[in-house]
Amino acid sequence: MNILGIDTSGREGSLALRCDGRCTDERALAKTGRRHAQTLVAEIDSLVRESGLDFTDLDGVAVSIGPGSFTGLRVGVTCAKTLAWATGCHVAAVDTLRVIAQRAPDDVDNIHVISDAQRGELFVGRYVRGEDGLFVRVGEIEISAAAKWCDQRTPDCVVTGPGLEKYADGFASSVRLLESEQRLPSASIVARFGEQQICVEETADLWSLEPLYLRRSAAEEKRDG
Repeated sequence: MNILGIDTSGREGSLALRCDGRCTDERALAKTGRRHAQTLVAEIDSLVRESGLDFTDLDGVAVSIGPGSFTGLRVGVTCAKTLAWATGCHVAAVDTLRVIAQRAPDDVDNIHVISDAQRGELFVGRYVRGEDGLFVRVGEIEISAAAKWCDQRTPDCVVTGPGLEKYADGFASSVRLLESEQRLPSASIVARFGEQQICVEETADLWSLEPLYLRRSAAEEKRDG
């Protein structure tokens, strides 16, 4: 099975190819590639062709759907849907915070992943490691007041995610915060989860798939306010 993984959810983005159960290539996206669909398609074309594949060889496209950057998510999801429609392959919608949880070291089995929701708030997801070594989400992703949520963490908590860039100082010293290189999503993990979802027929509908925004953007709220 050949799976293309796309992550455009944050400040950094990446692409990856997973072939026959292993990642064969992963590369960072230039800022323009992450923000503009036309450039992203060119970078995907380069990745696929340099791997010796044609687009018709893809069995699926796995895309990180958020929460994250409104613009980045929209570009990534639109690109994934267009590619799946053009080639007839499957598309898998992958929880961005779950991807980040999977980057935790082996001694972590229970973790909170946070992302900056702006306005002094956080997107928060809790994940636990299953018997297969893969993290699964417990409950729904929530929006919480950042200062209060950070202050309420107990010493046994492990926290990761891009939200730490802004809110790391709000935690007590006893709370374990993962290192900066473990706080961002990876397209190789997006592809891995996408492959898993496709194998059990948890695929997304091309026509209804949307990024996981959780709420409207500030610009939309201002427009309708």
